[in-house]
Amino acid sequence: MLSNLLIVIYVLLLTEGILRKWILPEFSRILFFIRDPFVIYTYWLAMRLGLWRKPNSIFLPGLFLIGVGILLAIYESFFAEISPLFVLYGLRNYFLYLPLPFLMERALSKDQLDKIAKWTLIFTIPMAPLCFFQSISPADSPINAGFAEDPELTFKNLGVSGEIMRAHGTFTQAGGLALFIGSALAFFIYGLSKNKNQKLFNSYLLWITGIAILATLLISGSRTAFFLTAIVFLGSIIASLKSHSSKLFAQLIIFVIIVAIVGSFLSFTLFSNNIEAMYERWTGATEYEGGYLAIERIVGDIVRFSEIIDKVPLLGFGLGTAGNAFTIFQGEQKYYVEDDWSRNIYELGPIVGLLFLMYRITLFVYLGYRCWKATGLLKNPLPFILFAFIIPILFNGQITGQGTTNGYAWIFTGFCLIASQINQPVTKVRISNLSVSKLSF
Repeated sequence: MLSNLLIVIYVLLLTEGILRKWILPEFSRILFFIRDPFVIYTYWLAMRLGLWRKPNSIFLPGLFLIGVGILLAIYESFFAEISPLFVLYGLRNYFLYLPLPFLMERALSKDQLDKIAKWTLIFTIPMAPLCFFQSISPADSPINAGFAEDPELTFKNLGVSGEIMRAHGTFTQAGGLALFIGSALAFFIYGLSKNKNQKLFNSYLLWITGIAILATLLISGSRTAFFLTAIVFLGSIIASLKSHSSKLFAQLIIFVIIVAIVGSFLSFTLFSNNIEAMYERWTGATEYEGGYLAIERIVGDIVRFSEIIDKVPLLGFGLGTAGNAFTIFQGEQKYYVEDDWSRNIYELGPIVGLLFLMYRITLFVYLGYRCWKATGLLKNPLPFILFAFIIPILFNGQITGQGTTNGYAWIFTGFCLIASQINQPVTKVRISNLSVSKLSF
């Protein structure tokens, strides 16, 4: 039951946009929080099963931060001029999902992670045509804006260039699709590394999903998606060398050749308008972002917090005050913050904000070391491939400012922890055979 609920949380991450845009659009704002009750319930079940005993050492400072965040939320709800709703929303963005990966580590097995990888890849097959029709449809069409009659509940599409729109897939914004593409590529490359008797599914179906990922990338209109796929691919090469997987290295060379051939064909035929629009958007942004690699933007997102750290009150401007919802309902921010590190300082203050940033970086380093070590010891490239995907997300991605990014960051941190386990704990065997009826309510 517990493991199934954790998988449901991931499924909802992938399909939340379907519910919010097309099935129940009138409840779109409420459905933004659809994963949260499941997360809270899994925490309660874990407590009943005693899974929080002897927590992971890297989780302990996270628990301390959760405690500090709760105290900060209580203070702001009673003594600051901030609506308690925004405070709760901010508390959720920072701390609700933080324990999730450590629970996933104890409740999900590597076999279950393989099944998750398999079904994620199968999901890429319908995703590709959906994204194609989104890219060539008007911004206000139901496939892009949703079925909501209230204009405030429709979803906006910024477009790529000309009449080509950014594809959102089953998500509510382009960033979610970019994360899906990067994660699907990680699972696809992992599938390439599997031996014949361990394959996720038949080779022809695996390559169909690979072509679907490539097609979705080409029509996504997302530079983030291209950056993520590049990072995952480079990480996969490193993982193949670390795991001594000559088969994976050879498969990656074959994959590059196929991508070059199929990608060129699609770029000059079916997706020519999409590629042209993407090229115009990318070249148009280079002047302001430091070239095609957006160096100035990346560096700016890392150091920009230093510009406001001495202007922010000791306890910050309040949880939830740097989000779009606060700007819409409460007014303008004191200082405009877009990157996540600046948001952390703005909302939590210089002391707690820096502690949160230090925890993010510490968790990032711990996860990288653990995945690197496990890749070598297990002769399995998956741990480091997954870490390569999560590098830009966990380090300075919008995990406290964007709901889908928040979900991907913590869920895939959990996947990394599962994949990098050297030995499967006995507790997982017990959980897998335990039904809810056996719990003493």
